[in-house]
Amino acid sequence: MFKRILKYLIVAVIVCYALFALCVIPSFKESGVCRDVIINVNDNEMEIISRDEVMELLKKEGLDPSGKKIDGFNCYDIENFIDSISLIKKCQVYNSIKGYTMIDIDCRIPIIKVYDKDGRAYHIDENGNIVHGIHKALYLPIASGFIDDSIATSEVMPIAKLINEDQFWNSQIEQIYFGENSHITMVPRVGNHIIEFGEAKDIENKFEKLYTFYKNGMNKIGWNKYSKLNIEFGNKVICTQKN
Repeated sequence: MFKRILKYLIVAVIVCYALFALCVIPSFKESGVCRDVIINVNDNEMEIISRDEVMELLKKEGLDPSGKKIDGFNCYDIENFIDSISLIKKCQVYNSIKGYTMIDIDCRIPIIKVYDKDGRAYHIDENGNIVHGIHKALYLPIASGFIDDSIATSEVMPIAKLINEDQFWNSQIEQIYFGENSHITMVPRVGNHIIEFGEAKDIENKFEKLYTFYKNGMNKIGWNKYSKLNIEFGNKVICTQKN
């Protein structure tokens, strides 16, 4: 008996929802207007782009749906425009039953800022994509020097990725300079020395060697004893003492 009643209840709920979907929802779409735009930005708390900035961009393109009839604008047009912004990884736009246009945005997360040889400034994200349009000051390492698109992909990216994935190096490395002869020099945040890194080869082992020297050497003798640490040759750390 109980199972039969439960079955009837389930059928009744399904029928009611079907009637709602057939009558209420189409009616809303035909006569309803966009009450407001709700923007959710996932940018790893970096605040790369704000709701106000997104709304300003939509207004400039004539794509602000606020106050417009639901059937008077196309969510795909808004979605495609936002997707075209290089700092946006993915965007989804849809209308809710209550009359809100929902915009969910996933941003590309930058891991390094680059100033290339032609004077261009941009960021590189964790997947190696070049990202333009980030104007906020972010706490990231800076790469500069003789960098073109090829070097940005083949040399800057692997170094930046290793630094970003390691808590110590993410806090320690401040600047990376790429010389004309592919010689890399780094400036740390702690310690009055520079790091002669050499070419972008054997990257992981070089950082591991330097970390061991920091831990077993610099922590004992002091971080300001040397002006230069060279880690480009074998397993050696060649130190240049300050004058």
